[in-house]
Amino acid sequence: MLATGDVLTGLGVGLEAVSAEVFRVKPPQPLPIPANHAGDEEAQGAKLREAVDAVGQSLQELAVKAGETSAEIFEALEMILQDESLFEAALGEIADGFEAGTAFVNAIETFAEMLSGDPTFEERLADIRDLGRRVAAHVHGIALGLDLPEEGRYVIVGEDFAPADTAQFTKAVVGVITIHGGPTSHTAIICRSKSIPAVVSCTAAKDLLDGTEVLVDPVGDRVVVGGTDSDITKAITFVAKNPEPIIPVRANIGSLEDAVAAATTAAEGVGLFRTELLYLSSTTRPSKEKQVESYTEILKAAPEGPIVVRTIDAGSDKPVPFLQMPHEENPALGVRGYRLVQDHEDFIVDQLESLEAARVASGREVWVMAPMVAVATEAEAFAKLAREAGQYKVGIMVETPSIVYDLRHLGGVVDFISVGTNDLSQYLFASDRMNPNLGAMLNPWQPALIQALAQIAAESKKNGIYSGVCGEAGSDPAFAAVLAGMGFDSVSASRSQVGAVRTALSSMSQADAEAVYQAVIGARSADEAKSIALAKLAQFAS
Repeated sequence: MLATGDVLTGLGVGLEAVSAEVFRVKPPQPLPIPANHAGDEEAQGAKLREAVDAVGQSLQELAVKAGETSAEIFEALEMILQDESLFEAALGEIADGFEAGTAFVNAIETFAEMLSGDPTFEERLADIRDLGRRVAAHVHGIALGLDLPEEGRYVIVGEDFAPADTAQFTKAVVGVITIHGGPTSHTAIICRSKSIPAVVSCTAAKDLLDGTEVLVDPVGDRVVVGGTDSDITKAITFVAKNPEPIIPVRANIGSLEDAVAAATTAAEGVGLFRTELLYLSSTTRPSKEKQVESYTEILKAAPEGPIVVRTIDAGSDKPVPFLQMPHEENPALGVRGYRLVQDHEDFIVDQLESLEAARVASGREVWVMAPMVAVATEAEAFAKLAREAGQYKVGIMVETPSIVYDLRHLGGVVDFISVGTNDLSQYLFASDRMNPNLGAMLNPWQPALIQALAQIAAESKKNGIYSGVCGEAGSDPAFAAVLAGMGFDSVSASRSQVGAVRTALSSMSQADAEAVYQAVIGARSADEAKSIALAKLAQFAS
């Protein structure tokens, strides 16, 4: 039983706090259990087509209702929903005997598995699976609308909210708490766009009861039961004092649309171009000509500055249809990323040569790096492949703890490294980042991660290797200051955060950033490290 004064921790969204009464959102009516059809495949196919079209129409209507920020997400979801290869996969499930609703859910699940393993898309998986749920619900005549109050002021509490759920938020919703989800979930995106204070990944919220007064304190990453204005954590407002940030801030992209959008920001190039997103729906291996065409278009559209390209980061947990990969019991520790070179070196060479042709055609500065490199010999082998294929700066991603200890051997081998903080955290703490019960271990403010990052920055500098950070940690303005203080040469952020990170890093000197880092190195917990950093950063803010 929660009592007044109890603090529930999570991940905050927004800068304003709000106090209101809890309204627990009831879970949707369950779908029927998976079932087979009676034998009429044609009728099941027709029923499925009607359901897909109906859900597609509802997504179009919700896009109009939701406004510009969320409209893009609904449009992207409708594209997935209407993908003919997805529909064909569902028809294949019907041919195997499953009824229309079950068939589409199965097909969606196969598609969702292709996107797992990448932090940007893992938080989209719930949205994609929700498409399958909505089609199946339409097939069976089940309504999935939220029953939300229209009047009053409420903080709604739920497991998480899909895009179609968030579009139903009424004016009575003044705050949001989710038990699962993350800072880039759709719930977080819609709350930011509507300026609704939220705390996501707040596992203890499962014990909140209807009618309880709570303070949603996003800056403090917490919910306070019975909290008042005196409990609100004050936000830091950074004001740029210098024309440029103390280190470059780049953007993360995965498509032409991302590149175009990133070019409208003040990003100094691209810190992470996720090339595998171009291949996830390809059932046949794309030709070099097709790859050159796609890469050239994206390189030309990207923001001015270096473009750091990650070679294909796929594996059995994120399968690419045209690559034959074995089933593995533990995909996170299996054949993924650069390890594909064991059986698919020809494709990686194709990719590197295609990127070289696109580099020449676009006239852009291209850096290439391999993901999931574990030892120095792998870095050496990739550097040889890349330099034979083109005139690049060559690097690797630092995502495994083992490569941290091999950086001393990489001077003169690679030109740069880029830290993927999401995977590095997962492997450093032996904590599956998909497990909602282990979210606290993946907090970038964990002291052990800070120590690991500091060692990476120091070893890179010592060996003449340019160092950057392209994981989600670089999108946090406060943490970006700590990274600059450690000695990293650049950070890369999601395009929506480029401006905020640039402003923070333009509000201080390099000496200021170093002081922030020095202040946090003695912290014993993530909360303590973050609190110390924010207090120190407040000295440089208005």
